[in-house]
Amino acid sequence: MESSMNRTKFLTIIFLVIICFIFVKIYQHNLLIKLDYKKQRIENKKNKLKRKKNELLVKYFELKNQHRVKAFVQEELGMKPISLSQIITFTKEGQ
Repeated sequence: MESSMNRTKFLTIIFLVIICFIFVKIYQHNLLIKLDYKKQRIENKKNKLKRKKNELLVKYFELKNQHRVKAFVQEELGMKPISLSQIITFTKEGQ
């Protein structure tokens, strides 16, 4: 009788350990899925930021273009190229 009781306790403990292991594996799998989704969202955000950076670089170099700056200054601000007679040079005394 005592042997069958020990056997029943042993099987119950084994059964409980297996159930616990199953729940731990399910929990682990859910965490892995959450991390995969988080990684995917971060990669999407990274790609979006890369595209935005490239767009801004293109715009920056367009605005930095000398011909564009010259045209803007002359047309929008009404500035004119300077002549040599308008240039004044300064030198230190005694040189």
